[in-house]
Amino acid sequence: MRTGVSRAGRIESIVATLQEAAFDEDRWAVASALIDDAARVLGSHLSVLRREWPSEFLFSRILFHGEPLDEVERMYVQDYGSRDERGPRLRALPYGCLVHNTALFTEREMKTSPLYCGFLPRVGSNNQALVRLEGVHDTDIYWCLTAPTGSDWGSEEIAVIERLLPHVRHFVRVRQALTSADAREASLTGLLDRSGLAVLHLDRTGRVLEANALARELLVTRDLILQRDRQLRARAPNSDTRLGRLLSICCRKGVGGSMTLHPHSGTADSEPLLLCACPVAPDHTTFDSRGVSVQVLLTRLGSTRSVDTRHLTELYDLTPAESRVAGLLAEGRAVREIAASTGRKESTVRWHVRNLHSKLGVHRQMDLVRLVLSAAAAAPAE
Repeated sequence: MRTGVSRAGRIESIVATLQEAAFDEDRWAVASALIDDAARVLGSHLSVLRREWPSEFLFSRILFHGEPLDEVERMYVQDYGSRDERGPRLRALPYGCLVHNTALFTEREMKTSPLYCGFLPRVGSNNQALVRLEGVHDTDIYWCLTAPTGSDWGSEEIAVIERLLPHVRHFVRVRQALTSADAREASLTGLLDRSGLAVLHLDRTGRVLEANALARELLVTRDLILQRDRQLRARAPNSDTRLGRLLSICCRKGVGGSMTLHPHSGTADSEPLLLCACPVAPDHTTFDSRGVSVQVLLTRLGSTRSVDTRHLTELYDLTPAESRVAGLLAEGRAVREIAASTGRKESTVRWHVRNLHSKLGVHRQMDLVRLVLSAAAAAPAE
Protein backbone atom coordinates (compact mmCIF):
# COMPACT_ATOMS: atom_id res chain seq x y z
CA MET A 1 0.00 0.00 0.00
CA ARG A 2 1.03 3.63 -0.30
CA THR A 3 3.32 5.02 2.36
CA GLY A 4 2.18 7.17 5.26
CA VAL A 5 -0.65 5.04 6.59
CA SER A 6 -0.54 1.27 7.03
CA ARG A 7 -3.09 -0.97 5.36
CA ALA A 8 -4.44 -1.90 8.79
CA GLY A 9 -4.83 1.78 9.64
CA ARG A 10 -6.68 2.46 6.39
CA ILE A 11 -9.06 -0.43 6.94
CA GLU A 12 -9.68 0.61 10.54
CA SER A 13 -10.59 4.13 9.37
CA ILE A 14 -12.91 2.79 6.66
CA VAL A 15 -14.65 0.39 9.05
CA ALA A 16 -15.20 3.20 11.56
CA THR A 17 -16.75 5.37 8.84
CA LEU A 18 -18.99 2.50 7.70
CA GLN A 19 -20.18 2.15 11.31
CA GLU A 20 -21.14 5.83 11.22
CA ALA A 21 -22.79 5.43 7.81
CA ALA A 22 -25.09 2.75 9.21
CA PHE A 23 -26.90 5.55 11.10
CA ASP A 24 -26.04 8.45 8.78
CA GLU A 25 -26.34 7.49 5.11
CA ASP A 26 -24.47 10.63 4.01
CA ARG A 27 -21.32 9.10 5.51
CA TRP A 28 -21.37 6.41 2.78
CA ALA A 29 -19.87 8.95 0.37
CA VAL A 30 -16.98 9.53 2.78
CA ALA A 31 -16.46 5.79 3.28
CA SER A 32 -16.62 5.21 -0.47
CA ALA A 33 -13.90 7.80 -1.10
CA LEU A 34 -11.67 6.14 1.53
CA ILE A 35 -12.26 2.75 -0.12
CA ASP A 36 -11.36 4.18 -3.53
CA ASP A 37 -8.06 5.41 -2.13
CA ALA A 38 -7.23 2.20 -0.27
CA ALA A 39 -8.15 -0.13 -3.15
CA ARG A 40 -6.75 2.21 -5.85
CA VAL A 41 -9.99 2.37 -7.80
CA LEU A 42 -11.84 5.19 -9.54
CA GLY A 43 -15.16 4.60 -7.81
CA SER A 44 -17.94 2.14 -7.14
CA HIS A 45 -21.60 1.35 -7.71
CA LEU A 46 -23.54 0.06 -4.70
CA SER A 47 -27.05 -1.22 -5.40
CA VAL A 48 -29.81 -3.29 -3.81
CA LEU A 49 -32.17 -5.36 -5.96
CA ARG A 50 -34.97 -7.82 -5.45
CA ARG A 51 -33.69 -11.39 -5.44
CA GLU A 52 -35.81 -12.65 -8.34
CA TRP A 53 -34.56 -11.97 -11.85
CA PRO A 54 -35.33 -9.91 -13.86
CA SER A 55 -35.36 -7.52 -10.95
CA GLU A 56 -35.51 -3.81 -10.26
CA PHE A 57 -33.41 -1.35 -8.31
CA LEU A 58 -34.48 -0.55 -4.76
CA PHE A 59 -31.29 1.43 -4.11
CA SER A 60 -28.55 2.60 -6.46
CA ARG A 61 -25.59 4.90 -5.82
CA ILE A 62 -22.61 5.51 -8.11
CA LEU A 63 -19.76 7.44 -6.49
CA PHE A 64 -16.35 8.26 -7.95
CA HIS A 65 -13.93 9.53 -5.29
CA GLY A 66 -16.96 10.18 -3.08
CA GLU A 67 -18.74 12.36 -5.64
CA PRO A 68 -22.14 11.22 -6.98
CA LEU A 69 -22.55 10.62 -10.71
CA ASP A 70 -26.30 11.15 -10.86
CA GLU A 71 -26.60 11.27 -14.65
CA VAL A 72 -24.51 8.11 -15.11
CA GLU A 73 -26.57 6.37 -12.45
CA ARG A 74 -29.85 7.45 -14.05
CA MET A 75 -28.67 6.30 -17.47
CA TYR A 76 -27.62 2.88 -16.17
CA VAL A 77 -30.75 2.23 -14.09
CA GLN A 78 -33.17 3.37 -16.79
CA ASP A 79 -31.43 2.26 -19.99
CA TYR A 80 -28.92 -0.50 -19.23
CA GLY A 81 -29.72 -2.19 -15.91
CA SER A 82 -32.40 -4.53 -17.28
CA ARG A 83 -30.11 -5.49 -20.19
CA ASP A 84 -26.94 -6.02 -18.16
CA GLU A 85 -25.68 -9.48 -19.14
CA ARG A 86 -23.75 -9.79 -15.87
CA GLY A 87 -26.81 -9.80 -13.60
CA PRO A 88 -28.02 -13.43 -13.90
CA ARG A 89 -24.44 -14.73 -13.97
CA LEU A 90 -23.37 -12.81 -10.89
CA ARG A 91 -26.54 -13.96 -9.16
CA ALA A 92 -25.54 -17.60 -9.81
CA LEU A 93 -22.24 -17.17 -7.92
CA PRO A 94 -21.93 -17.72 -4.15
CA TYR A 95 -22.32 -14.72 -1.88
CA GLY A 96 -19.02 -12.95 -1.29
CA CYS A 97 -17.36 -14.29 -4.46
CA LEU A 98 -15.35 -11.43 -5.98
CA VAL A 99 -15.15 -11.73 -9.77
CA HIS A 100 -13.64 -9.64 -12.58
CA ASN A 101 -15.95 -7.97 -15.05
CA THR A 102 -14.63 -9.90 -18.06
CA ALA A 103 -15.51 -13.24 -16.45
CA LEU A 104 -19.20 -12.31 -16.69
CA PHE A 105 -19.25 -11.66 -20.44
CA THR A 106 -18.84 -14.09 -23.33
CA GLU A 107 -16.23 -13.39 -26.00
CA ARG A 108 -19.01 -12.44 -28.39
CA GLU A 109 -20.58 -10.04 -25.88
CA MET A 110 -17.23 -8.32 -25.37
CA LYS A 111 -17.47 -7.36 -29.06
CA THR A 112 -21.19 -6.63 -29.36
CA SER A 113 -22.65 -5.73 -25.96
CA PRO A 114 -23.84 -2.09 -25.77
CA LEU A 115 -22.97 -2.12 -22.08
CA TYR A 116 -19.47 -3.58 -22.43
CA CYS A 117 -18.51 -1.81 -25.65
CA GLY A 118 -20.25 1.51 -25.17
CA PHE A 119 -21.55 2.50 -21.76
CA LEU A 120 -18.84 1.23 -19.40
CA PRO A 121 -15.79 2.50 -21.34
CA ARG A 122 -17.50 5.86 -21.79
CA VAL A 123 -18.29 6.42 -18.12
CA GLY A 124 -15.36 4.68 -16.45
CA SER A 125 -13.77 1.47 -17.67
CA ASN A 126 -14.33 -2.27 -18.12
CA ASN A 127 -11.72 -3.00 -15.49
CA GLN A 128 -14.19 -3.85 -12.73
CA ALA A 129 -14.52 -6.19 -9.76
CA LEU A 130 -18.02 -7.25 -8.72
CA VAL A 131 -19.52 -9.12 -5.79
CA ARG A 132 -22.98 -10.10 -4.56
CA LEU A 133 -23.84 -9.95 -0.85
CA GLU A 134 -26.94 -11.08 1.00
CA GLY A 135 -29.39 -8.34 1.89
CA VAL A 136 -32.63 -8.61 3.85
CA HIS A 137 -36.29 -8.94 2.86
CA ASP A 138 -35.40 -11.12 -0.17
CA THR A 139 -32.89 -8.64 -1.57
CA ASP A 140 -29.32 -8.89 -2.81
CA ILE A 141 -26.59 -6.27 -2.50
CA TYR A 142 -24.38 -5.71 -5.54
CA TRP A 143 -21.06 -3.86 -5.26
CA CYS A 144 -19.06 -3.01 -8.36
CA LEU A 145 -15.66 -1.28 -8.12
CA THR A 146 -14.06 0.33 -11.17
CA ALA A 147 -10.28 0.57 -11.61
CA PRO A 148 -8.44 2.58 -14.28
CA THR A 149 -8.12 0.91 -17.66
CA GLY A 150 -4.99 -1.25 -17.83
CA SER A 151 -4.26 -1.22 -14.08
CA ASP A 152 -3.76 -4.51 -12.25
CA TRP A 153 -5.83 -5.81 -9.36
CA GLY A 154 -3.00 -6.60 -6.97
CA SER A 155 -3.28 -8.98 -4.05
CA GLU A 156 -3.21 -6.11 -1.55
CA GLU A 157 -6.08 -4.29 -3.26
CA ILE A 158 -8.13 -7.49 -3.43
CA ALA A 159 -7.36 -8.15 0.27
CA VAL A 160 -8.66 -4.68 1.18
CA ILE A 161 -11.95 -5.26 -0.66
CA GLU A 162 -12.45 -8.74 0.80
CA ARG A 163 -11.78 -7.45 4.32
CA LEU A 164 -14.46 -4.81 3.84
CA LEU A 165 -17.20 -7.03 2.40
CA PRO A 166 -18.86 -7.94 5.75
CA HIS A 167 -18.74 -4.31 6.86
CA VAL A 168 -20.34 -3.01 3.66
CA ARG A 169 -23.02 -5.69 4.02
CA HIS A 170 -23.59 -4.67 7.64
CA PHE A 171 -23.94 -0.99 6.65
CA VAL A 172 -26.61 -1.84 4.04
CA ARG A 173 -28.47 -4.23 6.36
CA VAL A 174 -28.72 -1.65 9.13
CA ARG A 175 -30.01 0.93 6.65
CA GLN A 176 -32.58 -1.60 5.42
CA ALA A 177 -33.70 -2.38 8.97
CA LEU A 178 -34.05 1.31 9.84
CA THR A 179 -35.88 2.07 6.60
CA SER A 180 -38.35 -0.76 7.11
CA ALA A 181 -39.17 0.71 10.52
CA ASP A 182 -39.24 4.28 9.11
CA ALA A 183 -36.50 5.16 11.63
CA ARG A 184 -33.69 6.39 9.39
CA GLU A 185 -33.12 9.63 11.30
CA ALA A 186 -33.87 8.42 14.84
CA SER A 187 -31.39 9.13 17.63
CA LEU A 188 -29.85 6.55 19.93
CA THR A 189 -32.53 7.01 22.59
CA GLY A 190 -35.20 7.78 20.02
CA LEU A 191 -34.87 4.31 18.50
CA LEU A 192 -36.09 2.82 21.77
CA ASP A 193 -39.45 4.47 21.10
CA ARG A 194 -39.87 2.94 17.63
CA SER A 195 -42.79 0.54 17.58
CA GLY A 196 -41.67 -1.15 14.37
CA LEU A 197 -38.14 -2.01 15.44
CA ALA A 198 -36.93 -4.06 18.40
CA VAL A 199 -34.02 -2.25 20.09
CA LEU A 200 -31.76 -3.22 22.98
CA HIS A 201 -28.88 -1.35 24.61
CA LEU A 202 -25.93 -3.32 26.02
CA ASP A 203 -23.04 -2.22 28.20
CA ARG A 204 -19.38 -2.96 27.42
CA THR A 205 -19.67 -6.42 29.01
CA GLY A 206 -22.65 -7.34 26.86
CA ARG A 207 -25.25 -7.02 29.63
CA VAL A 208 -28.70 -5.83 28.58
CA LEU A 209 -29.29 -2.36 30.01
CA GLU A 210 -32.67 -1.58 28.46
CA ALA A 211 -35.03 -2.81 25.75
CA ASN A 212 -38.08 -1.32 24.09
CA ALA A 213 -41.50 -3.00 24.14
CA LEU A 214 -41.02 -4.99 20.94
CA ALA A 215 -37.63 -6.29 22.08
CA ARG A 216 -39.07 -7.32 25.45
CA GLU A 217 -41.82 -9.19 23.62
CA LEU A 218 -39.23 -11.13 21.61
CA LEU A 219 -37.31 -11.98 24.77
CA VAL A 220 -40.47 -13.22 26.49
CA THR A 221 -41.49 -15.30 23.47
CA ARG A 222 -38.02 -16.88 23.42
CA ASP A 223 -38.58 -18.49 20.01
CA LEU A 224 -35.31 -17.18 18.54
CA ILE A 225 -33.63 -15.02 21.16
CA LEU A 226 -33.67 -14.79 24.94
CA GLN A 227 -31.97 -13.20 27.94
CA ARG A 228 -30.00 -15.28 30.43
CA ASP A 229 -28.16 -13.65 33.36
CA ARG A 230 -28.73 -10.30 31.61
CA GLN A 231 -26.82 -11.58 28.58
CA LEU A 232 -28.41 -11.77 25.13
CA ARG A 233 -28.50 -15.37 23.89
CA ALA A 234 -29.76 -17.15 20.78
CA ARG A 235 -31.96 -20.18 21.30
CA ALA A 236 -30.21 -22.37 18.70
CA PRO A 237 -26.75 -23.49 19.95
CA ASN A 238 -24.92 -22.77 16.67
CA SER A 239 -26.53 -19.33 16.43
CA ASP A 240 -25.69 -18.66 20.07
CA THR A 241 -22.00 -19.27 19.38
CA ARG A 242 -22.04 -16.84 16.44
CA LEU A 243 -23.99 -14.28 18.45
CA GLY A 244 -21.47 -14.49 21.28
CA ARG A 245 -18.59 -13.78 18.89
CA LEU A 246 -20.49 -10.96 17.19
CA LEU A 247 -21.32 -9.18 20.45
CA SER A 248 -17.84 -9.74 21.86
CA ILE A 249 -16.20 -8.09 18.85
CA CYS A 250 -18.70 -5.25 18.96
CA CYS A 251 -18.14 -4.66 22.70
CA ARG A 252 -14.36 -5.05 22.77
CA LYS A 253 -13.31 -3.69 19.38
CA GLY A 254 -16.18 -1.38 18.44
CA VAL A 255 -16.83 -3.24 15.18
CA GLY A 256 -20.46 -3.96 14.29
CA GLY A 257 -21.91 -6.86 12.37
CA SER A 258 -25.14 -8.63 11.52
CA MET A 259 -26.54 -12.14 11.41
CA THR A 260 -29.81 -13.93 10.71
CA LEU A 261 -31.50 -16.04 13.38
CA HIS A 262 -33.53 -18.88 11.87
CA PRO A 263 -36.35 -20.73 13.66
CA HIS A 264 -36.13 -24.35 14.81
CA SER A 265 -38.00 -26.94 12.80
CA GLY A 266 -40.52 -27.09 15.63
CA THR A 267 -41.29 -23.36 15.20
CA ALA A 268 -41.58 -23.29 11.43
CA ASP A 269 -44.25 -20.59 11.57
CA SER A 270 -41.81 -18.10 13.08
CA GLU A 271 -40.12 -15.71 10.67
CA PRO A 272 -36.32 -15.34 10.59
CA LEU A 273 -34.92 -12.47 12.62
CA LEU A 274 -32.22 -10.08 11.44
CA LEU A 275 -29.90 -8.99 14.26
CA CYS A 276 -27.61 -5.99 13.77
CA ALA A 277 -25.06 -5.16 16.47
CA CYS A 278 -23.87 -1.56 16.23
CA PRO A 279 -21.14 0.02 18.39
CA VAL A 280 -22.02 3.19 20.28
CA ALA A 281 -19.30 5.79 20.73
CA PRO A 282 -18.91 7.12 24.31
CA ASP A 283 -20.70 10.42 24.82
CA HIS A 284 -18.71 12.53 27.28
CA THR A 285 -21.01 15.53 26.87
CA THR A 286 -23.79 14.08 29.05
CA PHE A 287 -24.08 12.75 32.60
CA ASP A 288 -25.67 9.50 31.40
CA SER A 289 -23.88 6.84 33.44
CA ARG A 290 -25.57 3.78 31.91
CA GLY A 291 -22.55 3.23 29.66
CA VAL A 292 -24.32 2.09 26.50
CA SER A 293 -21.68 0.37 24.38
CA VAL A 294 -23.72 -1.59 21.83
CA GLN A 295 -27.09 -1.04 20.23
CA VAL A 296 -28.82 -4.18 18.94
CA LEU A 297 -31.52 -3.84 16.27
CA LEU A 298 -33.89 -6.75 15.62
CA THR A 299 -36.39 -6.99 12.78
CA ARG A 300 -38.52 -9.79 11.36
CA LEU A 301 -37.47 -10.58 7.79
CA GLY A 302 -40.87 -11.70 6.55
CA SER A 303 -42.92 -8.76 7.72
CA THR A 304 -44.16 -5.89 5.59
CA ARG A 305 -46.24 -2.95 6.66
CA SER A 306 -49.27 -1.56 4.95
CA VAL A 307 -48.88 1.99 3.66
CA ASP A 308 -51.82 4.43 3.61
CA THR A 309 -51.25 6.63 0.54
CA ARG A 310 -54.38 8.78 0.73
CA HIS A 311 -52.42 11.81 1.89
CA LEU A 312 -49.98 11.36 -1.00
CA THR A 313 -52.90 11.08 -3.44
CA GLU A 314 -54.25 14.45 -2.37
CA LEU A 315 -50.84 16.13 -2.40
CA TYR A 316 -49.82 15.02 -5.88
CA ASP A 317 -53.16 14.41 -7.61
CA LEU A 318 -52.55 10.71 -8.21
CA THR A 319 -55.10 8.39 -9.76
CA PRO A 320 -56.39 5.51 -7.58
CA ALA A 321 -54.29 3.06 -9.62
CA GLU A 322 -51.12 5.15 -9.24
CA SER A 323 -51.75 5.52 -5.52
CA ARG A 324 -52.15 1.76 -5.09
CA VAL A 325 -48.94 1.03 -7.03
CA ALA A 326 -47.05 3.62 -4.96
CA GLY A 327 -48.23 2.02 -1.73
CA LEU A 328 -47.29 -1.50 -2.86
CA LEU A 329 -43.83 -0.33 -3.95
CA ALA A 330 -43.34 1.26 -0.52
CA GLU A 331 -44.25 -2.08 1.08
CA GLY A 332 -41.38 -3.69 -0.81
CA ARG A 333 -43.38 -5.36 -3.58
CA ALA A 334 -41.72 -6.00 -6.96
CA VAL A 335 -43.42 -5.00 -10.22
CA ARG A 336 -44.16 -8.64 -10.96
CA GLU A 337 -45.85 -9.09 -7.55
CA ILE A 338 -47.88 -5.91 -8.01
CA ALA A 339 -49.06 -7.06 -11.44
CA ALA A 340 -50.12 -10.44 -10.04
CA SER A 341 -51.92 -8.99 -7.01
CA THR A 342 -53.76 -6.28 -8.98
CA GLY A 343 -54.60 -8.33 -12.07
CA ARG A 344 -52.69 -5.99 -14.38
CA LYS A 345 -49.92 -6.58 -16.92
CA GLU A 346 -46.34 -5.85 -15.83
CA SER A 347 -46.09 -3.30 -18.64
CA THR A 348 -49.11 -1.47 -17.17
CA VAL A 349 -47.54 -1.39 -13.71
CA ARG A 350 -44.27 -0.07 -15.17
CA TRP A 351 -46.26 2.64 -16.96
CA HIS A 352 -47.79 3.66 -13.62
CA VAL A 353 -44.29 3.73 -12.08
CA ARG A 354 -43.05 6.05 -14.84
CA ASN A 355 -46.04 8.33 -14.24
CA LEU A 356 -45.27 8.32 -10.51
CA HIS A 357 -41.67 9.33 -11.18
CA SER A 358 -42.91 12.22 -13.29
CA LYS A 359 -45.62 13.42 -10.89
CA LEU A 360 -43.48 13.07 -7.76
CA GLY A 361 -40.39 14.57 -9.39
CA VAL A 362 -38.07 11.61 -8.67
CA HIS A 363 -35.82 9.46 -10.86
CA ARG A 364 -35.09 6.47 -8.63
CA GLN A 365 -37.42 3.99 -6.99
CA MET A 366 -35.56 4.49 -3.70
CA ASP A 367 -36.55 8.18 -3.74
CA LEU A 368 -40.12 7.32 -4.69
CA VAL A 369 -40.43 4.91 -1.76
CA ARG A 370 -38.87 7.42 0.62
CA LEU A 371 -41.36 10.09 -0.48
CA VAL A 372 -44.31 7.73 -0.11
CA LEU A 373 -43.28 6.69 3.40
CA SER A 374 -42.61 10.29 4.44
CA ALA A 375 -45.98 11.47 3.12
CA ALA A 376 -47.79 8.55 4.79
CA ALA A 377 -46.07 9.30 8.10
CA ALA A 378 -46.99 13.00 7.83
CA ALA A 379 -50.66 12.31 7.15
CA PRO A 380 -52.93 13.90 9.75
CA ALA A 381 -54.38 11.51 12.31
CA GLU A 382 -58.04 10.64 11.82
